[in-house]
Amino acid sequence: MAAIVFPGVALGILLGAALFFARHHQRYGPMRGWPGQVTLITVLVGVGLAVYAVYPLPRGVDGLCAISGGSAPLFTPLAVVRSAPVSWPAAAHIALAAGVYVPVGLLARYRYRRGAVVTVAFGLLLALLVEVVQLTGVLGLYPCAYRVAAVDDVVLGGLGVLVGWLVGIAAVRWLPRPWPGATADMMPPPISRRVLGHGLDLGLWWFGAGTLAALAVAVGALPRHAGAAATDVALVALAALFGLALPLLRRDRCTPGRASVHLALAGLGRPRPAERWRVLLRSALLYTPVTVLFVLDLQWWALAVPALHGLPAMTRRDQTGLFDLIAGARVVTRGAVSGGLPRKLVRYSAPRAQDGAHTHPPTIPE
Repeated sequence: MAAIVFPGVALGILLGAALFFARHHQRYGPMRGWPGQVTLITVLVGVGLAVYAVYPLPRGVDGLCAISGGSAPLFTPLAVVRSAPVSWPAAAHIALAAGVYVPVGLLARYRYRRGAVVTVAFGLLLALLVEVVQLTGVLGLYPCAYRVAAVDDVVLGGLGVLVGWLVGIAAVRWLPRPWPGATADMMPPPISRRVLGHGLDLGLWWFGAGTLAALAVAVGALPRHAGAAATDVALVALAALFGLALPLLRRDRCTPGRASVHLALAGLGRPRPAERWRVLLRSALLYTPVTVLFVLDLQWWALAVPALHGLPAMTRRDQTGLFDLIAGARVVTRGAVSGGLPRKLVRYSAPRAQDGAHTHPPTIPE
């Protein structure tokens, strides 16, 4: 089961990020300005905390539990300090165990306006979950713990969150407003948003295929030596699913990653979902060479395909890609196609006149 951990953890992180982006766009619309940057920082903090919880992932289990059954936990308070009170490794461990939670506390105060008690309780819970992941060998996927789980790290996590919350007080006073304001998502999406969608698609496709292949080997459906071939088959199958089947079935004509940032593929002229034959042609031109190059272990050469696609977008005023031009389609926002508005957008409605009240403005006597 250890072979599943690396692609599975990466896939879980990408799924969490995609769901966060989808929820944000559904509630507030596009990420713009300083609030949009804070939103991206929030995602990066979550990704960093997830990486900290599992790093470094052993690629195998040979010799991992041979000596003492894995890393022994430290349930005694202050055990880290007592073991090496003046060593640089101990100081670095303490700084990391507390510092990784400082951004959590800062965002809790600055962006989410949470109080000290709620923030510290949340930080302690996060630190406890991290230690549980380490104690159980990534929830049992490894036969033993490969990192030391310590009570001190939970306490240090709570202290780090508290320090971040105190820093957040100054951030509230000196930095711009971080909370996003809901706006209609009708304007053409910037290239950065489109690149983010393609990056999520690439990660979900690559690590999804690795997870499926490793899972098939782990449950005995395939022999161990067939892992590479299984990965190639999974890459082709997921490319057909993500790049062809789902865009043809979805109203926005998008792959999962681009759909999470609320993009859509429209036809020429009036904004409406692109015809399916245009979607099929665009997907074949864009995703077929990428899939073939990945299967042939030429991953770096596969980057030339999106680069070629993006060259016209960098020079054209409408930012239309090469394969969009060939297929007669263009990338727009989901709101431009469906006409939907963010849920948090304040809608104006005229006040209702009370019974017996005049609905017309009063006249000024001469």
